[in-house]
Amino acid sequence: MSTRVVNTIAIVACVVIAVLVTLHLLPGTLTCVSQTSDDTQKANVRIQELTNELHKFKSLVDTGSQRQQKSGLPNIPRDSPPAHENFVEDLGSGPLKLVREKGYAHDLVTLELDKLTDEELLMTMHSYVDNIDVLCRRKFRMGNLGDGGWEVCDDPDVRPRDPCIVYSFGINNDFSFDDDVANVYGCHVYSFDPSMTNMPEVTNRSEKVHFHRIGLDGRTYVNAINWPLYTLQDIRKKLGHQRDAIDVIKIDIENSEWPAIPEMAESGAFDKVKQLLLEYHVEKTDRNFLLPKLKAIQLVEKAGFKKFYAHKNPACIFSVKGFPVVRTKCYELHYLKR
Repeated sequence: MSTRVVNTIAIVACVVIAVLVTLHLLPGTLTCVSQTSDDTQKANVRIQELTNELHKFKSLVDTGSQRQQKSGLPNIPRDSPPAHENFVEDLGSGPLKLVREKGYAHDLVTLELDKLTDEELLMTMHSYVDNIDVLCRRKFRMGNLGDGGWEVCDDPDVRPRDPCIVYSFGINNDFSFDDDVANVYGCHVYSFDPSMTNMPEVTNRSEKVHFHRIGLDGRTYVNAINWPLYTLQDIRKKLGHQRDAIDVIKIDIENSEWPAIPEMAESGAFDKVKQLLLEYHVEKTDRNFLLPKLKAIQLVEKAGFKKFYAHKNPACIFSVKGFPVVRTKCYELHYLKR
């Protein structure tokens, strides 16, 4: 074997030893046999330089780990469980322990809802609708401070910008949200409510607020009390907005959200929607009620929406058996899509 080959093997061995020593996988310090050739000496110098760089890198990793521990952020292992599992390292004790253990507050997308127990469904429903997923750094209340008002995220990537379109379903003679959005952001706001029989079928409340006496549902038809109801997809077609981005959709339609959500998600009507403000009506606690509702909520998440604000409507307060703190039947969830 030639001297050059032997030197090359020695150099490679030194590099491997340097890495193992630096990562504390081998004891001791790096030592390489010094050869007389200039090439080998240069290689030894380079090995030492690489060793120094490895030490610096390890020091940075150790410093980052220490800062993470001081900050209180969880140090999730590489073989961590799936994203939907509850990362609650300390379940604690007392009445809330069961909620922490059984209630999934985030990431329903990967959760197999059919496999949840009745107790887990209940805890998950009233945990998910009361917690957020992402941070909106600046939001503004549009409309009343009480019932009828909603938060709009003003972060630059999701902020409504003129020209913009907003859909508002469920007015109940309160246009405060619609008027504020039109005045503040300059959006054209389309307001929908089939129950407002005191209003014309179509009318312009102002230059930028347009009322239509129709409602939202999971199919297009006229119901038993003669209300014309449409899918979101058909409303977008009716108004010529199939290809337009809808900056904000607000939905407060007293339980009709449940048949409407699956159609909106499956038809692609949620495409190009930046913010979704939606009131969920959770009036029962049995499995037959909760499971399909959570599946509908799961579709909202699968469409790419994340919660940035959650509000419990105090008008619907009630006590849930097995849940240790007061709940509401009406949760106002504010989503954004980035």
